[in-house]
Amino acid sequence: MVKKRKVSLGKRIGITVLAVVILAGGFAAYDTLSRKSSSSNVLNEPLATDLTTQDLSQVIDEYSSQIAGNVQEGLLSRTASGTAKAGLAKSWSHSKDGLTWTFHLRKSLKWSNGDSLTASDFVYAWQRTVNPKTGSQNVYLYSGIKNADAINSGNNKDLSSLGIKAPNSHTLVITLEHPMPQFENLMATPAFFAQDKKFESKLGKKVGTSAADQVYDGPYKLVGWNGSNKSFKLIPNSNYWNKKAVKNDGVNFQVVTDPIAGLGLYNKNKLDQTTLSTNAQIKKYKNSKNLKIYNESGTSYLEYNQTGKVAGLTNQKIREALNLATDRSTISQEVSEGLDSPASGITPAGLSKTSSGEDFAKAASKSTGYSYNISKAKKLFAQGLKEIGLKKLTLTIEASSDSSASKPTLDTLQQTWQELPGLTVKEKFVPFKQRMQDQENHNFEVVLGGWSADYAEPLTFLNMFISGGGNNDGSYTNKTYDKLIASASNKNALNDKARTDNEIAAEKLLYKDSAIDPIYWMNAATLTNPKVKGVQYFSSGVWYYYMHAYRVK
Repeated sequence: MVKKRKVSLGKRIGITVLAVVILAGGFAAYDTLSRKSSSSNVLNEPLATDLTTQDLSQVIDEYSSQIAGNVQEGLLSRTASGTAKAGLAKSWSHSKDGLTWTFHLRKSLKWSNGDSLTASDFVYAWQRTVNPKTGSQNVYLYSGIKNADAINSGNNKDLSSLGIKAPNSHTLVITLEHPMPQFENLMATPAFFAQDKKFESKLGKKVGTSAADQVYDGPYKLVGWNGSNKSFKLIPNSNYWNKKAVKNDGVNFQVVTDPIAGLGLYNKNKLDQTTLSTNAQIKKYKNSKNLKIYNESGTSYLEYNQTGKVAGLTNQKIREALNLATDRSTISQEVSEGLDSPASGITPAGLSKTSSGEDFAKAASKSTGYSYNISKAKKLFAQGLKEIGLKKLTLTIEASSDSSASKPTLDTLQQTWQELPGLTVKEKFVPFKQRMQDQENHNFEVVLGGWSADYAEPLTFLNMFISGGGNNDGSYTNKTYDKLIASASNKNALNDKARTDNEIAAEKLLYKDSAIDPIYWMNAATLTNPKVKGVQYFSSGVWYYYMHAYRVK
C-alpha cells in the first residue's frame, strides 16, 4: 500500500510498496532475524517500508498502523469477520439517538511497564490528538465527537470540553454531535487508543520514536526498533489482560523493500508471506495453491496542487484533460497483470453496499464517467491553455521511489499525457516518507498517492476532500461538496438511503470538477505459508491481527 493517510497507511495510506532495486548484500541482509525462528512458533512477516512512528496521535500510514494494532488495543477490537467486539472495554451501550456512548473498562488493566491503565488514559489520549499543538493528521477521524472540530480549529481552547469524560477509573462516557455509523469501527482504530500520560509526559516529542519510547496495552510489545533499523520483533505482553489467548511466541518483522528478495526469502522459509508485486511474479504464481487474493479496499489516485502555486492546475479544463488522458486499463495491466481494477471513482469496489444492497462503487459509477479519450483531452487541454494565457505547460508527477507500482504508472502517464499539445511531463521519485511529507506541505505539482479504508463506509474516502481538510493535500474546494459530506455525516448519518444519495452526489462532484484522478482499485496477490494458521486479515483499518495465529508442524 502506498499510503493510509487517512495512510490509510493511509492513509490504512494503498498498494504494497516494494522497490525494484536489489538491496546490497542480497538475502544475507535479512537472514539474521529469521534464521532461529523459522521452525518455532514465531511468525516471520515482511514490512514493505520503514516503520515511521508508534506515537498513536501521529500514526498515519498502514505499516505503523499494522504494528500499533497489534501492540495496542482499543476500547473495542474486531472479530474475524470485522465486526466490533469487546477489547479493553468489557461492555458498552449507547442512547437511542446514538449520541451518548458508555464504555465499561475491564478491571486491573495495565500497561506493559506496569502502570495502571484507567479511563483517564483515554481522555488524555483523545485530548492530545485533537489539540492543534499536537499536529495530528488523524484528527479528521474525530469529527462528530462533541467539540473536536472546534478544539482542533482553535476556536475552542478548552480541551476538557471534548466529548469524552471519565466519571470513574473504569467508565467512559462519550458524547457525539451527531450519530456516527462508523463509531464502533473507529474504537478499534489506533487513533482512538489510550495513551499513558505518566510515561509520555517525560518524553515530549520523542514519544513513539523507538520501541523503548512507548508502552503497550495489547497482545504484544514492540522490541528492537531504534527508529530506523530494518528488523524488530513483537513479543507477547505479559501484562495484556487476555494474554492466554495469544497462540504464538511472537512475530519477527523485516523491512523488505525488494520484491525479488521478498520472494526469495519466502521460498527459503524465511518469511511466512510475501506480496507479489511484479507482473512476472504474478504470472509465475497465479495458479499456486498458496496464493491468496486480498481486496485491499484501497485506491491509487493522482492529486493536483490547486493552491494556485502551480500554473494550469487551477483550471478545470486542464485537469479534465489530464483525467481523460489517463489510460487506467493500461496502467492496471502494467502494475499488476490486470489484478488491480481501473477505478471509476475514489471509493473502491467491495468496500460497502448501498441501502438497496448494490455495491456502492458500482452505484456511484452511474454518475461518473472516468474514461480514456485522448481526442477529447486534446481539445480541452488547448482550451484550458488559452484560458490561462499559456502556449505550453510543464508538470512534474511525484511518486514513491520504494514502490514497484510507481515507475510503470508514471511512465504510462507520461506517455499518454504528453500527447496533449504543449505539455511536458517530468517524473520525480522520492522515498515514501518524503512523498508523504511533500503531500502534507503541498510541496508537489501532481502526486501519485493512495488511500486504504479506515472503516467500511464511503466517507472514509470522501472525507478527504472537504475544504481545508487535513488530508486534502491538493486543496480542492467546493462548498456544495462540503455540504454533501456534512449532510452524510450529520443529518443523514443513520438514514442509509439519504446518506448514500449524498455520497454518490459527492463522487459525481469530484468527477465533474476533475478534483482528483482515480487510477485503480487495489488488490494484493499474496503467497502465504500453509503451515501458518489463524492470521486475521481485514480490508479496512489495521490489516492483520496476529494473536490468534500459530504454526503447525
